[in-house]
Amino acid sequence: MIAAGRLPIPKRTSHFALLVLHFTFAALLAGRACADPPLPPKLDSSVARGLEFLAAAQGVDGSFGANQKTAITSLALMSFLAAGHTPDVGRYGANVRNAIDYLLSQTHPDGAFARNEKPMYQQGIGTLALAEAYGVETDGPQRKRIAAFLAKSVTYIVEAQKVKKQDVYAGGWRYEPNAPDSDMSLSGWNALALRACEDAGIPVPREAAQRAVQFVLKCYNAQAKGFAYQPGGAASPGMTGVGVLCLHVLDTGVAHREATAAAASLEKHPIDDKSQFPYYAMYYATQAANQSGDAAWGAVSKATFEQLLKSQQPDGGWPDTPAESTGAGRAYSTSMAVLTLTIPYRLLPAYQR
Repeated sequence: MIAAGRLPIPKRTSHFALLVLHFTFAALLAGRACADPPLPPKLDSSVARGLEFLAAAQGVDGSFGANQKTAITSLALMSFLAAGHTPDVGRYGANVRNAIDYLLSQTHPDGAFARNEKPMYQQGIGTLALAEAYGVETDGPQRKRIAAFLAKSVTYIVEAQKVKKQDVYAGGWRYEPNAPDSDMSLSGWNALALRACEDAGIPVPREAAQRAVQFVLKCYNAQAKGFAYQPGGAASPGMTGVGVLCLHVLDTGVAHREATAAAASLEKHPIDDKSQFPYYAMYYATQAANQSGDAAWGAVSKATFEQLLKSQQPDGGWPDTPAESTGAGRAYSTSMAVLTLTIPYRLLPAYQR
C-alpha cells in the first residue's frame, strides 16, 4: 500500500492546506493508506466495513446514536473524515454533509451546543468535529457558519475554564461549564477542541493551553508513571493516554518527562476488552503513542489494532459496552473503533505528528 499518511508535510501546517492536500491525495488512492510499520492486512477492510455500518445507522436528520446525539454524531463524522471522506469526496459524502448540518442545527447563539446532561462533553467533542470538518468544507456560506460557531465556542470553552476553582482543579473542565472542579476526561476533549480550532485558524488565547497543561500535570501519578482522572487519583490507561496526548499537542516543542515516562507505561500495559472503558482507552492511548515516537507507536498500535480487528462483528460494527457508551449504543463503539484504526492514515490534523 502507498503511504498516504507519510507525506513530507511539516507538523501542524495550515489546517485548510493540509486537509485539502491529504484528502485529495487520499481520494486519488481510493482511501488506501499506511504508516511506518506494516499495518495489519485486514485494517483497510475493517475500516470500510465499520463505515458501512455507521452509514446505515445514520438517522434521517443526520444524527447518530440513541442519545447524546451531538457527541456521537461528532465521533461518527470524524470517523468518515479520518478515512478520507468529505462533503465532496468519497462514497460517504452525503453522510458527512448531513452530519455537519445536524451539528450546526444543535448550536446556540452563545456558542453552546444543545444543553443536556454533561454538556461540556458535547461541547468539546462537537467543537473538535466541526473544527476538523472546517478545512474540507467547500461551500462558502457553510464555511462561514462553521467558523462563526467555532469562534463563539472557543469563547464558551475558555470562559468555562476560567471559572474560579481550588488551585488543584484550576485550568481544567468538568461536566458543567460552571463546575467547581475538573477532571482529565472533560479536560482532554475540550483542550483538544481548542487546539483543533487554533489549527483551523480560529483565534485561541495562548494562556488557555498553558492553563490546561498545568492541570494535566497535576493529574500525573509519579508512582504509577501515569495520569489519573483527577489529581491524587489512581492512574489508568485511558487517562494516561489523554495526559500524554495533551502534553504533546498543547505544549509542542517541550519534552515533558511525565509524558515520556507515561508513554513507556502504555507500552507495558496493553488495553483489552477487560479494561475500563476499552474503546475510549484504546482511542487515546493509540493517539498518545502516535505522538510519542516509534517505540510506543509500534507496541501500542499493534495491541490495539489486534484487539479491535478481533472484536469487530460480522455486520461491520463493534459490540456495545453500556457502561462506557451510557446508552448511546453501537454508533459510539463503532465510531471509536474506526477513529482508532484510522490514526495511522494521519489524514485528520489531530493525527498529524
